[in-house]
Amino acid sequence: MTKRVASTVWIFVAFVPWIAYWSLSGSGLVEPGVIVALIGALALNIYRLRTGNPKLMDAVTLAFFGLHFVFIHILYSDLFIIYAGALVYVALAVMAWGSLIVHSPFTYQYARDDWPREYWQNPLFRRTNKIITLLWAVIFTIGIVLNLAALAWPVHKILLKIALPNALLAFGIAFSIFFPRWFPRRMLAQEIAHWERPFGWHPPAFPTKPTAPDEFDVIVIGAGMGGLTAAALLAQRGLKTLVVEQAHYVGGFCANFRRHHRKYVFDIGVHDISGLGPRGPVRHLLCQLGIGSCLEFVRMSQEYILSDLHLRVPHNADAFVAELAVLYPDEREQFGKFFTEMHHVYQELYADIEKTSGAPRPPTDPDAMLRYPITHPHLFRWMERTYLEMLDAYFSNGSLKELLCTLASYLTDKPETLIVMQMAPIFGYYFDGGFYPKGGSGQLSQALAETIQAHGGSILLRKKVSKILVEDNTAYGIQLTEESTFRGRVILSNVDAHTTFYKLVGLKHLLPKYAKLVQDLRPTISVFAVYLALDYDPPIAPITIYRPAEGRELGLAVPSKVDPSLAPPGHHVLTVVTLLPQPEAATWNPSDPNYKVRKETFANEIIRQAETLLPSLRDHIITRDAATPATVTRYTGHPSGAIYGLALGNERLPLQTPVRHLYLVGASAWPGSGVEAVVISGIVAANMICDENQR
Repeated sequence: MTKRVASTVWIFVAFVPWIAYWSLSGSGLVEPGVIVALIGALALNIYRLRTGNPKLMDAVTLAFFGLHFVFIHILYSDLFIIYAGALVYVALAVMAWGSLIVHSPFTYQYARDDWPREYWQNPLFRRTNKIITLLWAVIFTIGIVLNLAALAWPVHKILLKIALPNALLAFGIAFSIFFPRWFPRRMLAQEIAHWERPFGWHPPAFPTKPTAPDEFDVIVIGAGMGGLTAAALLAQRGLKTLVVEQAHYVGGFCANFRRHHRKYVFDIGVHDISGLGPRGPVRHLLCQLGIGSCLEFVRMSQEYILSDLHLRVPHNADAFVAELAVLYPDEREQFGKFFTEMHHVYQELYADIEKTSGAPRPPTDPDAMLRYPITHPHLFRWMERTYLEMLDAYFSNGSLKELLCTLASYLTDKPETLIVMQMAPIFGYYFDGGFYPKGGSGQLSQALAETIQAHGGSILLRKKVSKILVEDNTAYGIQLTEESTFRGRVILSNVDAHTTFYKLVGLKHLLPKYAKLVQDLRPTISVFAVYLALDYDPPIAPITIYRPAEGRELGLAVPSKVDPSLAPPGHHVLTVVTLLPQPEAATWNPSDPNYKVRKETFANEIIRQAETLLPSLRDHIITRDAATPATVTRYTGHPSGAIYGLALGNERLPLQTPVRHLYLVGASAWPGSGVEAVVISGIVAANMICDENQR
């Protein structure tokens, strides 16, 4: 492959006709200078047109020396001879200022040749070239002034017309070469630092382990999967860790309960876990903690029954593509292209997992950030574009695009708000599979809890935190409802952001802008779930999405199909869920006198709708239970039963907060909701507090 000439070299080449002209005309050879410059400019423009890459500066150069030639040899005017120096700089200044006015800096036209097209609209890329072009515009403008001054004071001609302009040109060339190497790296270093420390403070040092029973290095409020992840990693790294949980169990949604003489095991909310592929964050976490062999995962199968469409999702992505091609023959050509592109995005998302301690996140070094468009071209191309935009780029069939949004419900009820980078991990269910831990989802959270305790950490259950202690804008401990207190060098809140800042910290400790951000957070969708113990095997896949022609969309999970230990022989556990938008979810109030009746009536309706898929379902029910949005709030603390935490659209708060030594993890924090996402938040928070390489 022929090596591409760098843009800085091409900028110098673009100046060659001008340099030739200045050199010859400065020696009195004006006409030869014009001819040489004209020939050089003509050659450059011909080359540019042949390569399909025209440049404004080359065109201006050709136009200027063409006019110069016309004035000398056709019009016999001495205008370009008398005012040659000033006119040269006028032409260049007009070009530079004009390119800035139309938002296409002339140096940008060269610089973009060095980068993939996707990088061209990057704000930093454009800003760098805007600054360079602005410098040249100033240099050219000063050149006009100096050349006019040379006409007024000919005694200083050498200084004003030659020495100073050439010095400025030399400075401009040097600046154009070195500034693009320094400025983006400096900006990216600041961007990286801002991503890790948006409020500027660094985590505390841990010179010695606390010895007092009420003092800890790290205190985690809430034993959801994000908090457990961070606590397990930090305990493993030698920090004295305390986890405080208001419920009687750990894991949040990733936990189990038993019914009917404890014979039937139900999952509270998690039935299918991503991030367990070869490079998945959950897999990496388990290996890092040394507990991968303690858990057995089985792959779940999915089935979509969407109105008239019925599809069993194969475990192989290529087979899935083949199935889709049969269902949508008009889109056959596009399926392979779309899934290949999404697979590239997915692979690049996890490509640096070893370098980032198991969590997909931005590079930690400016040079890696600069190389990102080249090392991660597919991810970079799509990372900030919406998922629906990507679907539109490949498909025209609306029903098909709706089908490919089926799993978006794992993240939101508004798929139009998702960007490709948020949706790509969900495609892990197609590429690597979704898995279920044998014994129930609670086995995963329990393994993390045991890891914390095995490394000297403590877990307090049925203890509610009433206050995060703050002094001089620094969190230093917690207070429980029974007034006992614990001190900690770092506090991690795994509860939702509203509870954290409204109830535990107090808005008075927040910057006004951040307080407004917290106030603007809104609860995500909630859920109504019906838990059924059955005396038969329902003829559906372990994970089934059912969208009837009329009525609510239902999600049905039968984990006992892959783990028979969850129910007696020949029996199964079935969970039927439907998502509830917040306006509806907010109406579920346990203090309402009709709450229990309403709950029972709604559960009956869900069962009735499920019977349109599973006839006579109610005849096989051994026992049943149900959960409303109020139930979710009771056990998790999430306002209005928000199963995906609090968000602005799909945006989450950064892990670091404006209160020193206070971090957020879990669904209200970056990157969002779901087991894989909150595990990532826990990994990144742990690395921010105490990188494994520092211990």
